[in-house]
Amino acid sequence: MNDTARAWVLNLDAEHELEARGRYQPTQHLLEIVARERKRLLGSLVGPQDVVLGIDDPERARGLPGLAWSPTPRALAQLAAVGARPVAAPSLEVLRAVNARPFAAQVRAPLQRASFEKHVVLALEDVLARLARPVPEGWLVRRTFGAAGRGRRRIAAGKPSQAERAWIEASLRLGPLVIEPWVQVTREYTRSAFVDARGTVTISVPCTQETTREGAWTGTQLAQAGELAHEDDSELEAAVEAAGKALARAGYFGPFGIDAYRHRALDGSARTCLNPLSEINARFTMDWKLAMNPSGKYERLDGLT
Repeated sequence: MNDTARAWVLNLDAEHELEARGRYQPTQHLLEIVARERKRLLGSLVGPQDVVLGIDDPERARGLPGLAWSPTPRALAQLAAVGARPVAAPSLEVLRAVNARPFAAQVRAPLQRASFEKHVVLALEDVLARLARPVPEGWLVRRTFGAAGRGRRRIAAGKPSQAERAWIEASLRLGPLVIEPWVQVTREYTRSAFVDARGTVTISVPCTQETTREGAWTGTQLAQAGELAHEDDSELEAAVEAAGKALARAGYFGPFGIDAYRHRALDGSARTCLNPLSEINARFTMDWKLAMNPSGKYERLDGLT
């Protein structure tokens, strides 16, 4: 990125729009959450000359290149309505496909040293059979779409409670579930990247991050020299590259990021294992500027304008 002004739609509710079938209208409660969280992007993802719809005077957006946290139809329409010029973006069908959690599970499956299996499950009986299997910490069940800790639930191994079963059934009506063992995370990693229309992947420097127990992002730091084992760094970079190539094959181009982490081994020992790819976020990320432009120069990446 450079210092050219841009118009932004910070639609941090994008996953809800991708999940919806038919016309999407966010609830007032969700709009309040988005308004609160988008302030954290001012001065980082959003440059000092940029215009943010919903915060700044929309007249200032006229004629500017238009960007969105995720270029969903609703976001692109908002940009067009104020006279901004939305940059080229993938189709809604592509956005839905690559932001769905089963897509990340598929990309992760062939990676080396994946520390456990992710199971994509479409039917209730298969979900119940999976949850009945013993694991030390229970299971983490994720809906097809979700972000910032939403769309997931920890369920103990065995028979789900009535409330848990109702949540499972409601979730299956929205799409397949991804089920994996619940683990004790010891260190979280994140890597941001950009894949252009030719499939070339530009990868950020290594970063560590913190999230809440529910999975919501709270902060990112640049990894210091020697903080990341060389083997982990190599595998994380390979995971980002694999994700970028898979995104390009699916028709996606633009910013993305992956989450990864180290966790305590499932066998109860003191050793830790690397989960090289937890999620793929095919959109901008909270740490985009820090990760992609650690010098703070806000340099341009080809394809953004």
